[in-house]
Amino acid sequence: MFRTFVSSIRWRILSFPIFLKIIGIGIITAMLFGAVTLLQTRATTSDILYQLLEQKTIAMGHSLADTLERPTSTGDYYAISRHLKEAQKSFPEIRYIIVRSHNEKVIASTFESGIPPDLSKISSPLCPPKCTAKTIGSDEGIIMDISTPIAGGYVGFVQLGVLDHIVTRELDSLRNRVLWALFLCAAIGIAYAFMLTGILTKPIRHLVQAANKIREGQFATRATVFSNDEIGRLAVAFNQMAEALMQYRQEVQAKEKARLSLIERTVQIQEDERKSISRELHDHFGQSLLALLLQVQSGCKYSPSRCARAHFPDSLCFHIEDTIRKIIEEVHRLAWGMRPSILDDYGLESALARHIGEVIKTARLEIDYQFLSPDGLKRLPIGVEVSLYRIAQEATTNIIKHAKASHASFVVLRQIHEVTMLIEDNGQGFDFAAANEKGDQCLGLLGMRERVNLLGGSFVIESAPGEGTTIRVRIPLAEDSNANTDLHSG
Repeated sequence: MFRTFVSSIRWRILSFPIFLKIIGIGIITAMLFGAVTLLQTRATTSDILYQLLEQKTIAMGHSLADTLERPTSTGDYYAISRHLKEAQKSFPEIRYIIVRSHNEKVIASTFESGIPPDLSKISSPLCPPKCTAKTIGSDEGIIMDISTPIAGGYVGFVQLGVLDHIVTRELDSLRNRVLWALFLCAAIGIAYAFMLTGILTKPIRHLVQAANKIREGQFATRATVFSNDEIGRLAVAFNQMAEALMQYRQEVQAKEKARLSLIERTVQIQEDERKSISRELHDHFGQSLLALLLQVQSGCKYSPSRCARAHFPDSLCFHIEDTIRKIIEEVHRLAWGMRPSILDDYGLESALARHIGEVIKTARLEIDYQFLSPDGLKRLPIGVEVSLYRIAQEATTNIIKHAKASHASFVVLRQIHEVTMLIEDNGQGFDFAAANEKGDQCLGLLGMRERVNLLGGSFVIESAPGEGTTIRVRIPLAEDSNANTDLHSG
């Protein structure tokens, strides 16, 4: 669970656009660099400034001790107070000055309300011999405290406390200068990041656009090569791939065109052979059988004595006549199935009506048939009529043999720019996806699809076990097939 969550977060972070990634890296780098630089500079500068402040405090202590040596020796307290005020006025950083006698008695100070208890005694080391300041924390800041002897300590001591305001002001000023410098550097870095992302993402965007166009079938599209870097070499490889894809597509189209031409020629030859065989069955074989029937009828009717001598009873003659009639009907049925002459003479509407009527008689199947067409339209092209008729033939065969349906409907809708045929049944249906994988077991459906593809149409089958089957065929029509001309064509 945790690993999945981490993977999800990682995926989301990595899915950010490259532009945001580069800008984010630039901003984070600038912030980290700025923070480290500011902290390191502030720490170093702070140490230096506090050392300088300590030295300045020591120097001020020595200077004040020299100034107070004479008035302290003479006990001139007014002069001492005046010197203390002048020193505090000259150096505002001085927080307090305390002057003590040699026995550590307070002689004068800058405190008006008394000396705080923690300053009542000398707590800082004397300078000399040890000239180091003591740091004291207060609400106002850090105080550098130092005690300097006056006249070697024989006269007294002066205790000086200096606030670190000058240090804090310098540190604040340094911080502001560093922040402004970092801000300027960050702005320049972000500007460079914008330029870099533009340089990087522009060829990538062109590659994505070119890939999308190729996905849509525009194989002549090529990506622009902006440079000879890795992305430029990727664009070159992409263009080579697009060129190979276009050549492969051209080869496939050529093969597909040859295949469709071969199928079209095969279908045309098949229809011509069916038409020829149909005529042979109807005209030659049918006429021969009819002549034979007439001869049998004539011989049995007008020469009964010969039939008797040949030991042919009358019932046998009638049986022979009936058999010949059935053979003639079967020959006519075969001829009709091979290529109905009514299709060539009167068109698809009449041929389908005749075919469906025959199916209703022989298969005990209820079929609704409609042919809807606006008035004044030209007859469909013979190729379209033959294809729709063959599809209807194959559909009725499947309904009778496989669907076990009790009712079916055939609807043909003729429009100006297309013709649509809808075939439905209430049979047991089938799994079309599974049947489509077994190509040798649904050759009839494949034949329907190929006929429609040759005419540039669409062929859709909707079926599921127990839910019947629906077939939709749509074939576009050329403009010249819609003019109102002679209905007898093809």
